[in-house]
Amino acid sequence: MTPPQDTITTVPPATARPAAPRVTQSHDGYVDFFGYAAAAGGWLFCGWSSRRWEEATVVAHFERGRVEAGAVVCWHLRADLGRNGVGMVAFLPHTGANIGEFVGLEVRTPTYRLRLPATRPLAHLRETDLLPRVRELLHVAEGAQGTKLLGLLSRQPYTGHDTVAALPAPVELDVDVVIQAGTAGAVVIGWMVDPNNAVAAVRARAGGATSTPLAESWLRRDRADVIEALGERLGVSDPRCGFTAFLPGFMADGARLHLEIELKTGEIGHKRLPAPVLSGHAAIKRVLEGILLAPDEIDAAFDRVLGPPLVAINRARLSRPRPHALIDFGTPNPEPVCSVIIPLYGRMNFLHYQMAFFDPAEMAKHELIYVLDDPPRKRELLDLAHSVYRIFGIPFRVLTLEENLGFAPANNVGLTETRGEYICFLNSDVMPERAGWLDQMVQDLKSDPGLGVVGGRLLFEDGTIQHDGMTFERLPQLANWPFPMHPGKGMQPPAEAPGLVEAEAVTGACMVMAAPLAKELGGFDEDFVIGDFEDTDLCLRIKARGLRCAVEQRWPMHHLERQSQVTPDKMWRMYVTLLNAWTHTRRWFAQDRIVAEAFSKVCQIDSGS
Repeated sequence: MTPPQDTITTVPPATARPAAPRVTQSHDGYVDFFGYAAAAGGWLFCGWSSRRWEEATVVAHFERGRVEAGAVVCWHLRADLGRNGVGMVAFLPHTGANIGEFVGLEVRTPTYRLRLPATRPLAHLRETDLLPRVRELLHVAEGAQGTKLLGLLSRQPYTGHDTVAALPAPVELDVDVVIQAGTAGAVVIGWMVDPNNAVAAVRARAGGATSTPLAESWLRRDRADVIEALGERLGVSDPRCGFTAFLPGFMADGARLHLEIELKTGEIGHKRLPAPVLSGHAAIKRVLEGILLAPDEIDAAFDRVLGPPLVAINRARLSRPRPHALIDFGTPNPEPVCSVIIPLYGRMNFLHYQMAFFDPAEMAKHELIYVLDDPPRKRELLDLAHSVYRIFGIPFRVLTLEENLGFAPANNVGLTETRGEYICFLNSDVMPERAGWLDQMVQDLKSDPGLGVVGGRLLFEDGTIQHDGMTFERLPQLANWPFPMHPGKGMQPPAEAPGLVEAEAVTGACMVMAAPLAKELGGFDEDFVIGDFEDTDLCLRIKARGLRCAVEQRWPMHHLERQSQVTPDKMWRMYVTLLNAWTHTRRWFAQDRIVAEAFSKVCQIDSGS
């Protein structure tokens, strides 16, 4: 399907414009009457012009905005004008939003502009009165444009029934799901088979609102099931008939939600759409399921189709209140030096294993806060927590959430309950080799005011390096986006550890910073979905304040790396990582300032800022 060439925008009046081409005279015609044609989906303006035009942009100015589009214009002779002008009917596609009283038309060509103000008093006609008068003019109009416009005006409005099968072309289409992505827009997932390439555009409608054509922001997807069912009958074999389309700014929760399928010959068919039902993690997973991108497709796919709605869906998911309960096991230190926040998801037994590696004397100076981010396992965790406290005698707190939030929000909820001077973000699958690791990392920060965050040296179970600080490397196979890399990963650490070593970033599996800094920064940025890149983002925000990152290499710890997560590693999960990489790249590594500013606007869609 080829999207139409016309672009439609509704924008507030500009206070200042670039110098315009010379206007031929004070007025170049007038608009005598106008009105809105709902079935055709646009405004009709009838009047006259001092000259004809063909290649031009027509702008309709209203009190509170303007409509700018590629217009359909028809010409007819008017005896009352003689050689001074020619009769005109102009149609401008538009959603019909209320933007105030009509002021006049402006015609822009490469060499001149015309002004066609509204006559006073101006006749603003109802559709029932407007269409007969316009059809009468179109029957005497010159050229093929009159026939085209008559076809537009003869379209039947949507009545709640599917009419695609009645189109004079073998078009098959269905929609699996519609997902509302906050105020950013909507995502439509479905398939279409158009063997004769007869479709000009497909748009979504809800009440008076109309989306951009789906093909302007969509990804093709394989749908072998559709080809198996329809391919032989329609003579098609390409499985890429599925699509995931993003409709910027479109609100899919209105009445009479449907698709409008427009053929190149002007006929219109309608397809009823299902109401949006998915939200949160389920919606994110559904958008990403079935996506399969080549390396050179990733960048544009996230910029145009996947990134903006997924950021908005995630923000809507996290905008709800976050009720939680806090349960003490033993008597925690009321004035801890450091508050250790440890999210739990999937493997509750890591609480037992990790506690066995903690030194009671060291932990007595601090506080441990385990955050349950897996609500269905609450009873299992609390039963285990009672047992763990009886065995080890180390006081700790358990913060239970009522829904799964993900790594960054779970840590941030834990951050709100901390009382220490310092904060340690620690994974549940990190086990220290010996006592003193936390005291040392706190002392590193106390000794150097220019140090913003300290990470730990993490080892695999075989003693080789898993993390010793991170650098960034652009990966050509992944859109050339920079990914955090671990220098020395898989190698044996040197026999002599030098101590504190500066790094570009450190992992969130174990990082320590001053509590005021952590709280002022708001912890981890929650635009990073589920988990990935929020730690390097936090490090870069710290460095943006002129502070440094470093790794404490003298107190190594073992990291079982993601064994605390037991969810199946589906392909959609890899694309969540790519979503976070997109967010991270556009925020910190945009090569063009304009791109960075555009990304910033995307991220503000649902924030109200």
